[in-house]
Amino acid sequence: MNKKLFLVRVMGALVAGSLSHLAMASSIPLFDSQPRAEDSCPISITDSTETADGSVGVRHYGCEAYGTNVVYTVAIPPGCEMGGCGLIYDNHGATMNAAQQNAGTHLREFGWAATERGAATPYVVIQPNLTDLFDEGGLDPNSVAGGAYSKELPNILYFVDHVIAVLNIDRDRSHMYGFSRGSSTASAIYCDATNRNLFASYAVGGGGIDCDLDAPLLILNGIKDPGKMSLNNELEDSVEAMPGYQKTVIVNDPDWSRPTWEFSWGSGFKKRGNHRHIRLQAGSVMLESIKHSGTAFPAAGHCHPVTEYDSWLNCYTNMDTGAKVVDFFIQNPR
Repeated sequence: MNKKLFLVRVMGALVAGSLSHLAMASSIPLFDSQPRAEDSCPISITDSTETADGSVGVRHYGCEAYGTNVVYTVAIPPGCEMGGCGLIYDNHGATMNAAQQNAGTHLREFGWAATERGAATPYVVIQPNLTDLFDEGGLDPNSVAGGAYSKELPNILYFVDHVIAVLNIDRDRSHMYGFSRGSSTASAIYCDATNRNLFASYAVGGGGIDCDLDAPLLILNGIKDPGKMSLNNELEDSVEAMPGYQKTVIVNDPDWSRPTWEFSWGSGFKKRGNHRHIRLQAGSVMLESIKHSGTAFPAAGHCHPVTEYDSWLNCYTNMDTGAKVVDFFIQNPR
C-alpha cells in the first residue's frame, strides 16, 4: 500500500469514528440540548421501563430545579415500581451524555440483572444528560479544567432524592459512579458531609476524590491516563498508613501494565488491556483500587474498560467497568 493511500484510509477511519461518536449523541453536549422528556418533576410515571420484548428500556424525566433543567435517562426494572430496589446514579464526563456513558458502563443492563450477581433486588439506574461549556446558568468554567458539574449539582441532588422517595428506593443500597467530570461530581458529593450519606458507597473512573476516605470507594484508572495513577497510589498509601490495615488481592495479573495483542479474523490485530484489582481495609475505611492498561482513541487510557471493543472512550480490556462497579455496590451497602 502506498503512503498516500494509507493516509487516506487512516483519515477516513478517524472521520468515521468521530461521526459514529456524534451519531451516538442524542444531544449536543456543549449546549443545553436535552432529549425529549416523557415526564417531569414531580414525576408521576413510575411504571417499569421494560420493553415489549422483555429487554432493558429507559424513560426520560425532565426536572427543573435550582435554576437548571436536566433530562435524566432512567431504567426501572420490573418490580422496582413496587419499591425496595437499590439505586445507581451513573454520571458521565465531558462531551458525553447518558447514552455514551451507558455504552461504557452498561450499568442499565448490569443493574437490571443484578440479582444474578447476588443482589437482593435489581437496581434502578439514573444517568443524566448534562452540559459542558454553556448551560442555562451561563458559562461553566469548571468544564475547562474538567471539574464537577457544579451548576447542575443541586438539580442532581434534588432529583436523586426525589426518585428515592417516589420509588421507595432502599436508601441503604443507593450508590454513585462517575467518570471524568462525573468523578469530580462524585468527589463533590463524597467530600460534602451534608450530602455524602445520600449514597452508601461510591466509585470513580478517570479521576479521583479530593478528601480523606470515609464511605467505601472504588477507584478505577488507566496507566495511560496522565497523572491518574498517582490518584490511586495516594489513596492506597493513605490506607496502608493506618494501623491494622489488611490487603486483599482480587486480581493479580503480573502483566496488568502491558496490553497484549490478539488476532481475530473479523477485526484483525488489536490490543487488549489487562488490569490489577486490590482491596485495602482499615477499620471502617475501605478502598478498592483498579489499574488497567487499556487505551482508546482519542483519550488513550482515559476510557471505560470493556470486554467488547467499542472505540470512543471505551477501551478493550479483560474486564468490564459495569461488572466491577455493580459487584462493588452489591458488596457495600450502608
